[in-house]
Amino acid sequence: MVSWLGKAIAAREPFALGELRAEPAGAGWSLHPGNIRPGTTPIEAAQLEEYVRSDSAGRYRPLNGSRNLRRGWQVTTADDGALTAAIEAIYPLATRHIEMAAAGTLRTVPIRDVLKRQSGRYSAAAELSDEGQALAEQVVCGACVRTPVWRDGVRSPAGEVPCPEACSVLVSFCREAQRWEAAPPPPAPVKSSVGFADFETAGNELREEYLARRRE
Repeated sequence: MVSWLGKAIAAREPFALGELRAEPAGAGWSLHPGNIRPGTTPIEAAQLEEYVRSDSAGRYRPLNGSRNLRRGWQVTTADDGALTAAIEAIYPLATRHIEMAAAGTLRTVPIRDVLKRQSGRYSAAAELSDEGQALAEQVVCGACVRTPVWRDGVRSPAGEVPCPEACSVLVSFCREAQRWEAAPPPPAPVKSSVGFADFETAGNELREEYLARRRE
């Protein structure tokens, strides 16, 4: 079965994928994060992977699907194959997982299985309560364009990237959340200077959102 993405590319129809927008441009495609305007920076496809490693504020993006993709750039690809390669540079394995999901061959792993196989300092993640785990999923996955199809009954709609297994960022967050259950930290204002995955530091945006919702 051909995926929605494969159909859109074959029909040369504009489409959205996560924070990306793609439109036909001659024999190729224009790929950008939306809001094309005067001053948009044209970049080469070979630069993409390095270019999107940081957000618009210059912070490192440890979660490649996080909804803080750098703005103000545009890539023009020569053909369909180059478009796919450009998407993969930004969202690794996205096109492959979309096609596998459409074919029914995408293998998923429940988050509890992922947490139970952790060792060393991350083994504590498996001790996080069900309530804490559910909230951790909502906070971390809510900040990502990938849809966690490893959840029971969850399917990835058109325009989203299916995620077959909990990522290392979510595992790291669960480890910290387990520690917070025993000794909840006091609230702190969100600081844009704190790294996206610096969960041990007060002011981290995901940490503060999680703790605020646990206090409700």
